[in-house]
Parts: sequence; C-alpha cells; structure tokens
Amino acid sequence: MVNQQFATAVHILTALACNKKELMSSDNLAVSVNTNPVVIRRLLSMLTKNKLVITTRGKSGGVKLAKEPNQINLKDVYLAVAPSEVIAPRTKTPHKECAVSCAMFSIMTGIAEGTHKATLKYLESHRLSDLSKKITRSQDV
Repeated sequence: MVNQQFATAVHILTALACNKKELMSSDNLAVSVNTNPVVIRRLLSMLTKNKLVITTRGKSGGVKLAKEPNQINLKDVYLAVAPSEVIAPRTKTPHKECAVSCAMFSIMTGIAEGTHKATLKYLESHRLSDLSKKITRSQDV
C-alpha cells in the first residue's frame, strides 16, 4: 500500500502558500484535497508539531503557514509526516548455509540508506514557493 501522507501534506501547504492572505479551515483544505477533514486535521497536527503551520482554534480559527513559502523545502515536509521507508532490508533470520542470505541484510541496508539520503537531498532542493509559482503560472494560461 502506498503512503500518500507526504503528497497530501504538500497539497495542504501549497494551498496555504497560494492563499496566504487568509486562514484556511480544515474543511476548506479537505475540499481542495478531496478527502475527509479528519485526514487533514491529523496531518495539520504533524505539520504544527514540526513548526510548518500555525493553527488557531475557534469559530474564526484556521491554519496558515508558519514561515514564508521560500523557507519551507519538501525535505521539511517529508520529515514532518514521517512516511515509511521506501526501501527496507528484510529482517528475517538468514539461512546460515547460504552466502547470499547471509549478505543480503548488509547489502540492502546500504541501498536503503543511499536511497534515503538521495531522496532527502532531492526534496531539499524544492521549495514550497516553487510549487505555488507553478500553480500561479498554470492559472495565467
């Protein structure tokens, strides 16, 4: 099963970046994402804990970005929602009489670590402001 928390969190933050003049409710964000407001509130809790958004409770409450969009990169978002690892080594006990079985945990651990580092480096190079600019440009067409 694919974890879509990261993609949903990026959607939420991009919506906030595009509407930064006003607070947005979890209900409004849920309509944009086309999901249940409970899903949005769970993610907003994680994003608040990681200081990416500020939430205000109450009748006139809502959520807004805690920083300028150019100060939030996608690595920050990825780490905030802590998706499961993309690649992980098998944790079963190796068959002691098989060289492949005995070596695979070490080999796959290295591959998993390399993949994780490359993912974080790539995500760090993309800012929320880049995404909101793409949205603005697509509306101008």
